Amino acid sequence: MNKINAYIEQFFPLIKNIFVPAVLFALALVFFYAFENFSFVTLQSLHISFYVISFAGFLTLLFFNQRKPVFYILMMVLSYILINILKNKYNQDYATTSYYISLCFFLPINLLGFYFIPDNRMLSKTNVYLLLLIFVQFSIGEFLGAADIKINLNLLDGHVADISILGLFLFMITIITFLFKASKDGFIMNYALLFFSLDLMFGLLYSSNPSALTIFYSAGALTLLISIIIHIYYNTYKDALTGLPSRNSYIIASNSFPLKYSIGVVSIDGYDEMKNMFGKKDRDILIKMMVGKIIEEAGDENLYRYSNSEFIIIYKNESKKESFEHLEQIRRTIASAEFVLNNRKKSIKLTVSTCVSEKKRSDANAIEVLYRIHKTLQKANEFSHNISSQA
Repeated sequence: MNKINAYIEQFFPLIKNIFVPAVLFALALVFFYAFENFSFVTLQSLHISFYVISFAGFLTLLFFNQRKPVFYILMMVLSYILINILKNKYNQDYATTSYYISLCFFLPINLLGFYFIPDNRMLSKTNVYLLLLIFVQFSIGEFLGAADIKINLNLLDGHVADISILGLFLFMITIITFLFKASKDGFIMNYALLFFSLDLMFGLLYSSNPSALTIFYSAGALTLLISIIIHIYYNTYKDALTGLPSRNSYIIASNSFPLKYSIGVVSIDGYDEMKNMFGKKDRDILIKMMVGKIIEEAGDENLYRYSNSEFIIIYKNESKKESFEHLEQIRRTIASAEFVLNNRKKSIKLTVSTCVSEKKRSDANAIEVLYRIHKTLQKANEFSHNISSQA
């Protein structure tokens, strides 16, 4: 049973984070194949919606000053505009032009390249250089188009539907790389960029169909927008690993605590040694299983992940003595549990130390209560682990 639980804990977050991007991509496929030809009015509405959604995603990232997805929005919008310009100028022959073949080459390369840049602030000098790099590439594409030089490496000449063979090959490399990284990390933005790339690939694949180009590009824009909002929300108010409210949520909630309350802290013993002993993936699985044990005893209504190694439980309208009994039960439950990883034959024993304190009349706020708990825990852990104490 423990092995089954460990297996479920390992894959459930992946299912949760893949759900929204996968559903949006599936809906785009259904709409394309079920309603292949839209009316002019519907197509114009989708066309406008694409720009509105893209702009909303950009404004969201600008407000929170985050960089990485911005370049995906930029590449998506520029490629969308360029394809429509080429279609209007060259009609059905646009897919054989050097301009379009260059786009099929540069687009997946940029998607892959921007994937590995650090997710830093948007307003920085580095981003100016990256922006210049994009426009340099478009200048190169303009030169290649004017000189009728086709980037096809000879061996990969030709098309699959409306995309060049070389472009399709590069997209497949990009998507496989994204899939591997998303399966490893499991964050929603990893999956969003995977399905975003699939949307753009399908948009190019059927770009001669006006509905397909707009549907798949709009799905890509919507995938980024929703995933960006969820990503920012979780980074701000939720712990990405456990899904519990984060330190920020605790600080906000502390302003509305009742007059009488106790704060309990559950601290993972030997967390630094745990980091050295296990890889990140195994360590994350163990922490999630440990959180499951805490929730079994305390529920998750007033449980917060305060730091990598600490969890806070708020006991409203309870004294220090009453709360101590709850924390002691949590400590015993974890100490007696056996944690099983699929890649290890032997079960793993983990322990926690707990400490509780109630708000006193002299305490100005919850910060002073928490400071008292941390001071007591620090002294207690100098001599022993797997203990419960009161501050």
